[in-house]
Amino acid sequence: MLKINLSNTKFLSLVILGICLLSISENVSLANKIFWVVITIGSIFINKFKFRFKSFLLSIYAVGLLYAQFIFNQYIFSEEFFINCLGVLLIVKYAELDNKNNLLSYNLICMVLSVASLISGQDILSSIISLSIIILLVINMYLIQQKEVMDFNVKNILKYLGFGFSIFPIIIIFYLIFPRAEINFRLFDPSKSSLGIPDTIRLGSFESFANSDEKVFTLINQNYKKEDLYFRVKIFDYMEEDKSWRPSSSYYLYNTYKNSIKISGFKAIEEKYQIILEPYKRKWIPVLDNSRLTDQSIKIAEDPFNQTFISLDPIDRKKQLEFQKYQINYQLGKPVIDYYTLLPQSVSNELVDWVKTNKQSRSNTEYLNHILSTFADGSYYYNLSPENNSQNSYADFFLRGKEGYCEYFAGTFVLLARLANIPSRIVSGYYGGELNTVGDFYEFRQRDTHAWAEVWFNGKGWVRVDPTSVIPSSNVRNSLNNIFNDEVNTASSIFTLKIFKNLSYYITYADFIWTRHLLSYDNNKRKSFIKDIINLQFSNIFYWIFAPIIIFIVLRLFFKINKANILTWMFNYIIWTSKKENKILNSDTHQQILKKLKSDYQRKYQSFFNLYESFRYQNKNIELTTIFRTFMSAK
Repeated sequence: MLKINLSNTKFLSLVILGICLLSISENVSLANKIFWVVITIGSIFINKFKFRFKSFLLSIYAVGLLYAQFIFNQYIFSEEFFINCLGVLLIVKYAELDNKNNLLSYNLICMVLSVASLISGQDILSSIISLSIIILLVINMYLIQQKEVMDFNVKNILKYLGFGFSIFPIIIIFYLIFPRAEINFRLFDPSKSSLGIPDTIRLGSFESFANSDEKVFTLINQNYKKEDLYFRVKIFDYMEEDKSWRPSSSYYLYNTYKNSIKISGFKAIEEKYQIILEPYKRKWIPVLDNSRLTDQSIKIAEDPFNQTFISLDPIDRKKQLEFQKYQINYQLGKPVIDYYTLLPQSVSNELVDWVKTNKQSRSNTEYLNHILSTFADGSYYYNLSPENNSQNSYADFFLRGKEGYCEYFAGTFVLLARLANIPSRIVSGYYGGELNTVGDFYEFRQRDTHAWAEVWFNGKGWVRVDPTSVIPSSNVRNSLNNIFNDEVNTASSIFTLKIFKNLSYYITYADFIWTRHLLSYDNNKRKSFIKDIINLQFSNIFYWIFAPIIIFIVLRLFFKINKANILTWMFNYIIWTSKKENKILNSDTHQQILKKLKSDYQRKYQSFFNLYESFRYQNKNIELTTIFRTFMSAK
């Protein structure tokens, strides 16, 4: 029969190692994962041998592996690097699991990695993985402390799992009662990634940013239509001499044009929405037009003029925010209006001539519609990988190449508007998203990055214009997002089949429900929960806390119900309830215990003690009914 001994704990430790590496591998490159697999195989091999100076040599080996991990993290000291280093050290530690102390140290590193995974992920998968690691660690710790060899059978399996699941109520109690601090592993600036919006816009700068399927945020749907979902992130309103666009500082705008900017109104309308941010490690917050935070105590700065929001700290864990929509009145004076028409001297004369020819007697509205009609005439194509425009020439795109994507069309539109002395600016962010029809929420991914234009009209304020939307769908050559149609172009994916698509929606919906409830349990709900406990007002959550304990106790009792244990329970009950002449010692035999009882109790339980002696020491087979009959008659 299979036995569990110290060597078997190594197998369980190897299972825990695999789960720990899985928990931190989401954002790890394929080459880095292969590196982990190779050194894990090496550690398994080294573990089988004992040699002198093993710990010292493994320490030198670990230093070399940490340097290799530093290379995989692109020489950047970041949160990911330090967590990955813990993974590498865990792999090396497995190579010297030859005594109890090393096993305990190994389990401690695993515990740290499980907590790191839960903090960084917070989704249902991360929570399940972290909980699985903790349960297996409890079982592993229990096995390490066992001195005798145990059979690997159903009874012992349930016993080990019982010890593991016994931690579950403790985790729930800690979650419900103790306040949750903003735990942060960030010691240095976070590593660079392709998430978000570039800091400056040149022709082609969006290509590397849009080519990603990574999730950025989730919108809890409030019956929104796709055409309403323009989430703004950055405003680009100043063109440099090299024809690149950059954002103007809000401090500069207010300090320079404070007498030319007036924002009033802020009349709340009956429209609120919530978003769940992924840990994308940037400070920007995507928002809809004319929105304000409902909770003004959150450490997020608002720029009401540009209608953008910036977090004081990078978003390095999931966060749920609620916004209120407002009606806002904007008034701009001539100095700031002129600022939104500024252009460098390097603008192409070809574009200047085109504007002179086409503006002429047209009104501003008619002229802007003429630009849109030009984009929609069938000669322009949407392509996420157009020919390289190394000169950043809007004239080449507009007059000759006629192939590009959102930033090409939005940038050209704003440039042509400003050449006609029409105040305008580029707005970048996310558009459309994908509707999960099961849970009725929108998921926005990096592929949904978009750029559009805003034009200033007196009496109306900033008006959104999306030049990309007028491109005929037949002229779309390469697209990753939902700008042109409601279905994502994923023909190469198995999820194009409806059954798999719906299955993915259900899985995503389960994760959405878990994440939303996890993030919505704030300090106010925690205080309310504690108040209910004090007032003895118990809710259904107590079933979740105590159900595992009750199940564990029932299972333990079920597997302990036999004649020997029943006799022992009855024997202990008699000792506990009977009056005694002398104190009973742990070393006393059953005959000595009987003699220490008062005389009336000795006569009362004499037959039961004789039965107990026959079963325990004479190995007589006694029927269960006889045991109960003898005990009840004595009572």
